[in-house]
Amino acid sequence: MGDVIVVGGGPAGLATAEAAARGGRGVLLIEQNKEIGGPIRTSGGSFLPELTELGIPERLLHPVWRCRFVGPASEVVFEWDKPDLCIMDVRGVYQHLAERAIAAGVKMKLATRVDGLVREDGRVHGVRVQEQTFPAETVVDATGYRAALLREAGVHSGFARFGVGAEYDLYAPNWDENEVVLLVGNRFAPAGYGWIFPWGRGRVRAGIGIIHGDSREKPEGYLDKLVDAYLPGAQPVEVHQGMIPSDGLAAAYAGAGILGVGDAAGHPSALVGEGIRWAIEAGRMAGGCLAAHLPERFPGLWDKAHGRDLRIAAVLNRRMAGFEDEQWERALELLRRFRANEFGEALRSRFLGAWALKLLWKNPRILTLAGHLRR
Repeated sequence: MGDVIVVGGGPAGLATAEAAARGGRGVLLIEQNKEIGGPIRTSGGSFLPELTELGIPERLLHPVWRCRFVGPASEVVFEWDKPDLCIMDVRGVYQHLAERAIAAGVKMKLATRVDGLVREDGRVHGVRVQEQTFPAETVVDATGYRAALLREAGVHSGFARFGVGAEYDLYAPNWDENEVVLLVGNRFAPAGYGWIFPWGRGRVRAGIGIIHGDSREKPEGYLDKLVDAYLPGAQPVEVHQGMIPSDGLAAAYAGAGILGVGDAAGHPSALVGEGIRWAIEAGRMAGGCLAAHLPERFPGLWDKAHGRDLRIAAVLNRRMAGFEDEQWERALELLRRFRANEFGEALRSRFLGAWALKLLWKNPRILTLAGHLRR
């Protein structure tokens, strides 16, 4: 029997494979697409300090100093003394992670679709690819929001709510490359939000994400309206589409011979649908557990590190998806009490830190405002 098979060549699968291989395990990674990092399914918005700490090269990260949060009738602007937010070269980041995994000894098999699991006596023993069987001690499901293998193994039943996104990658040389924009309200993004993210060389990603499960609206119907309003004259070079689970952490994502990581396990922050940073961290933690031959430890370690924050993010996402325009304007009133670093911590889904207590201490009316948002 082989050591570890990772199914899925996104950031979660690549980080898991690398960490397990560096720990001495034999690892085969299977990816159904013909290239790592394509097609692009994400906007790539994240945080510069965390990605730098995770070893992502600065050449693949476009820093920004300012975030404009636009509501139905007003807006709030946050500015940092030094860059905090960033937009990734998504394909470049994924291929960088692939290079790290290969250097660690991971074997890569691209353009290969896994047809299902090999199971016996209630345990996963490998995967099936057409007429072939690939045995493994542990199979890692890094297949994304579908969680295909975890569902087949009966570990969890899948997700009910998804952020469904549509995005243009445009050439827009007149856009201020130091500023990102987030947009909320029924004009552009009912039950979701819109974004405008510059990532260098005159390129800008503009997109709409809507929570399906809470709304039947399609993001494509709002995308041209957003571009016409904010990026007149810009033209698309690429079109991206993607989905991300918005239910929060899966109740279970480890079984006999199988382990889930990344979107398949509900590891992204549901607050704004941020997944890549979380996927890399989760993958490295999972790979460390695999290296120690203790994959069953991973869910408990992850929950201890991030469980409460991610559950809060999922609750907030569910509430915000139901906001009417009036409630969004109340939310902006609350946000005006945040400093830039506090807003950044909230976007990161860090809700239990000292910054939050300090904010409440200085602004006790926040609790009253938060109460109004629930109505």
